[in-house]
Amino acid sequence: MKKPALKVLTLFCLLSGVVPAGMAKPMNVLLIVADDLNTQLGCYGNATVKSPNIDRLASMGVRFDRAYCNYPLCNPSRTSFLSGRYPETTQVFGNNTAPRTSLGNIEFMPEYFRTNGYFTARVGKVAHGKFEDALKWDVSEDSGKDDDETEEGKPRTRKRNQEGAQDVPFAWRASDLKDEQEPDGRTSRRISELLEQHKGNDKPFFLAAGFHKPHIPHVAPKKYFDLYSLDKIPLPKEPAGHSKDIPAIAHSPKYYPDLTDTQKRSIILHYYAATTFMDSQVGILLDTMDRLKMWDNTIVIFLGDHGWHHGEHDGMWAKMSLMEESARAPLIVVAPGKKHGAVCSRVVEFVDLYPTLTDFCGLKTPGGLEGLSFASLLKNPAQPWKKGVFSVVNRRGGLGHSVRSEEFTYTEWPDGSTQLYNHVNDPKEYLNLAKKTDYVKTLAEMKALLHGGPKAARPNVK
Repeated sequence: MKKPALKVLTLFCLLSGVVPAGMAKPMNVLLIVADDLNTQLGCYGNATVKSPNIDRLASMGVRFDRAYCNYPLCNPSRTSFLSGRYPETTQVFGNNTAPRTSLGNIEFMPEYFRTNGYFTARVGKVAHGKFEDALKWDVSEDSGKDDDETEEGKPRTRKRNQEGAQDVPFAWRASDLKDEQEPDGRTSRRISELLEQHKGNDKPFFLAAGFHKPHIPHVAPKKYFDLYSLDKIPLPKEPAGHSKDIPAIAHSPKYYPDLTDTQKRSIILHYYAATTFMDSQVGILLDTMDRLKMWDNTIVIFLGDHGWHHGEHDGMWAKMSLMEESARAPLIVVAPGKKHGAVCSRVVEFVDLYPTLTDFCGLKTPGGLEGLSFASLLKNPAQPWKKGVFSVVNRRGGLGHSVRSEEFTYTEWPDGSTQLYNHVNDPKEYLNLAKKTDYVKTLAEMKALLHGGPKAARPNVK
């Protein structure tokens, strides 16, 4: 059968739900998105954090060690990877801009799968909270919010934390609810129901589980807080005075240089507790996949929408910086027939997710996408890849722009400040090389890479 005819037959089968004998069933998709999740996980080398289910997922597929969001904030990041376009194209630079403001009537990732015959459903936070209706699904359900949380994740009252607790700048609470009564617990169980309902169907599915945690407020059942001891929470060990070479404009907006060590440990402990609770909900999904024996025909993608600072660089917290802790996030992909327990050290970016999924699922990649499928890295994680990946963040005066190669990170700010870090020798970005005379050539090369843009950074691979 000629390829055009085969594509027509495949599309007919997807839309009709009829699969002829001898033709492989189309691939299912399970997308799992965690909110504000950094790489402080067991599988990424943090021995303190208890994340057995995410670690288990990593052992089954490919863990991307250097995956980066394209904008370190919820709405811009999600709009970018769900549309397959960079923030400069989406023009979404904050949490209050609707995803379609500049994009118009394009097909976002789940909508394209729906057009191509997939049953689509999301539960929880997939697009940014109040803009969930901007994307059309067959099933679109919220799982609720913590009883002290508003749409933007802020506490409803001025009282921020549990009675008698250490006062810290981020709201938290040890809940007396059971897992299944919390929003993320409802999300995992509802997605499990949908997996069960669609297990035997010929029509493929695209299911998305959007977990709220570890986003603030750091709320989780008390048992997860009890897993951690304040005196065993490590603080970042950093060279004294290194932050003097970080431009002021590069600081995250949540900059708290005067917190006590106890306050710092408290914030990190609360974040870890919320992370472990979310990890347990991931376990519900993995157990369901095991029970239903769905791994042979389902690609599973797990990611955090961006990172989160834990007081690094003398007081950076939360997100909205272009430093490693904020721009880097976990990405794990488990795909049938691909590598198991592998680590990919190539730089990838979240704008690549849309074309990767269409590619892997055998769908024609739609026009207008600006990312590049990294499906080939699931087979060979060591193959040559992009020369650089790109992140931006908004500041007064304009955007800050970063490019990351496998060796260096280079950032330009609208006030003329620059940063250059060697990730081979200095992965935590302590030494800004931008003004070092030994790096004039490197600085020029990275500047050219940044200004050349994504097309110039693409690899020379088929």
